[in-house]
Amino acid sequence: MKVVLSSINSKYIHSSLAVWYLYAAAKQAGMGRDVFVSETTINNTTEDIVADIASYSPDVIGFSTYIWNIEQVHKAAYTLKQIFPQVKIFLGGPEAGFDTDRLLEKDYVDFIIKGEGEGPFVRLLKSGFVDTDKKVIQGYCHEYVNPYTPEYLQRLKGRISYLETSRGCPFNCGFCLSGRDENVRFFDMETAKKNILLLASSGSKTIKFVDRTFNCNDKRAREILRFIAREREKGNIPEDVTFHCEVECDLFTKETLDFLKTLPKGMVQFEAGLQSFNIPTLQAVNRRTDMNRLVGNLKEIVSGHNIHLHIDLIAGLPYEDFVCFGQSFDQAYEIGANVIQLGFLKLLKGSTLEAEKEKYGYKYREYAPYQVISCDSISYYDLLELKKCEDAVERLYNSGKFPNTPTFIMKKTGLRPFEFFYSFGKYVFEQGIKSPSLEKYAATLFEFFSYTGKEELRDIMAVDRIITDNTGRLFAFSHIPDDNFKKVSAAIKTEKVKIFENQQKKAAGGKIGFAILYTTNQVVAADYTDLDPVSGIYNHKYIDFAKFLPENDL
Repeated sequence: MKVVLSSINSKYIHSSLAVWYLYAAAKQAGMGRDVFVSETTINNTTEDIVADIASYSPDVIGFSTYIWNIEQVHKAAYTLKQIFPQVKIFLGGPEAGFDTDRLLEKDYVDFIIKGEGEGPFVRLLKSGFVDTDKKVIQGYCHEYVNPYTPEYLQRLKGRISYLETSRGCPFNCGFCLSGRDENVRFFDMETAKKNILLLASSGSKTIKFVDRTFNCNDKRAREILRFIAREREKGNIPEDVTFHCEVECDLFTKETLDFLKTLPKGMVQFEAGLQSFNIPTLQAVNRRTDMNRLVGNLKEIVSGHNIHLHIDLIAGLPYEDFVCFGQSFDQAYEIGANVIQLGFLKLLKGSTLEAEKEKYGYKYREYAPYQVISCDSISYYDLLELKKCEDAVERLYNSGKFPNTPTFIMKKTGLRPFEFFYSFGKYVFEQGIKSPSLEKYAATLFEFFSYTGKEELRDIMAVDRIITDNTGRLFAFSHIPDDNFKKVSAAIKTEKVKIFENQQKKAAGGKIGFAILYTTNQVVAADYTDLDPVSGIYNHKYIDFAKFLPENDL
């Protein structure tokens, strides 16, 4: 009996743990020979997905379902049932666990595994999948199954890898599914450490801990990070491998905060879900957060300049209107994180907010990803306006391409952060500019805020371009023909003006960029061999312009 486990990932760069857990469980039970894994993406056509699965001539097909792939799963399952009428098709994953009755009405869905699938899958393999018709099989994993088989590692091919050292979440946030039972089980620490080394040597450059709250046990989190740092120092973990963790920052102790500052720059990325700063909103979604401690800890992490910090806000939560959300955004911006993700609420099946949708007047799309259309607190039109702000935040802040420009404009105009991003996002939308190139977007920004002072704004945007883009080419609007350009270039290439180590060699290889800044009579120069892994900014220095000129030119 051939069994195919299908994971339709959101992008090629992503891998899947769920199907590999089941494969490893089957292999551990001595039944892996006839179990196969099909990994495709939502960018593949239904025909391609079906063809890959059909190539195994399956008797049983299992789909791992999520909000990003459930529509493709339905199409593929329907088609496969037409091709193989006798095939048994089962679903697992978050999208299957909370909508079982409706799913089992589909002719192409034979049964569902709800919850953890390792144990039920092995039992079903042993029984030949008998007596499963239109049933919901409850799952629980009684012992850890290591998913990192040779077959998994062979398929990984440098993609993002995922590592689970605990399962469950101690919290019960109203918009989430992870903490429904508020029970956390920690896997064996030594096994976790072995898997860290295994994945770090696999060619994967990003390893994401999928622990729902990585630091729910502060001491354990510190032990894992200390192990990674030590093994990196020994050379057992490559320096270009980064570990990503989802954290609850108000749980960090002072001991851990002090320890975090000792970690090598760029070794770790943190993602912290703030969601909102509005207390009634947080209470409505059962967020038990000490906001003062949270903000203090986040700023402490930022002050170390060694950890890339990603923070999340969610628009559409209860009791937070357009104005209130803008205030939450302003407070989040002041933290100084590297990324601010402005997300929009999705009413996930099985979540508390989905059950309370009538209480808050939610209207939402009843198909994945179930995004909210409106609620009592915020209208459809206001959510559309926030989309304009989101676009500007993505392009001007999260892209890392404009590290100084937003701050400069806000100081000049007196605009609050939310006002700045929203006003420009709205302007771009009203101009009908869709999917602009970086050059076009930057030129539009310059034009819109040129009233702040063209010369100064040009220089600030020239700096941002030079220190974040290793081509060394300025935006067309900021390029000023100047005979002194050749003099500066020659002084750098001959090391008449010494700025960086091995400067002559770097300049000859095009690894140094510079721009003349007219409002400050300076030159900004950037070393394109020296990138800060946290900020994404190249090492750069400011030099008096006069140093580059012959004495008779002064």
